[in-house]
Amino acid sequence: MHAKVYQITKQRVDEDNILNENTLEQGDSSYYDYCSNISEEDRIEMIQVLVNEILPKGMFTLIGTDEIVYNGGGIDWIHQWVKEIHEKASKVTYENVTDWIGPAYQLKKVLKNPLHTDSHFYLSEDTTQSYAEPSVELMRMVCKLPKGAHLFIGGVIDFHF
Repeated sequence: MHAKVYQITKQRVDEDNILNENTLEQGDSSYYDYCSNISEEDRIEMIQVLVNEILPKGMFTLIGTDEIVYNGGGIDWIHQWVKEIHEKASKVTYENVTDWIGPAYQLKKVLKNPLHTDSHFYLSEDTTQSYAEPSVELMRMVCKLPKGAHLFIGGVIDFHF
């Protein structure tokens, strides 16, 4: 399967630190089978997908092609996420806790990936990190932002998993 890795940072990333196909660990013992750069046209389209389809509705506004403004809504989003966590946790029982893709697995998925996306997020501004993260890390960062904060989209790459 294919998905995207979005580099999202609090400061605009300089050209030398933009995420590219060689930034992340790939291959054996890695989550990523391989990564590849995408065209600038596809990058712009994927940023629109990020804002309009992946991120919670109304929490961000896209400015230009690579800058988003946080509109607030983190507290409401957290309440919805906690409600979903409780719903998933209530389905875990003594009898099904060890089921391979049962309720415990579904709970783990919502804890790690509350945006329910295959996309990952690279939150490093200096490319010292060799991995991207599931959506929980992005939302932890977002929920600490003040309303009106700006975030910047650096590299957007394709990956196979």
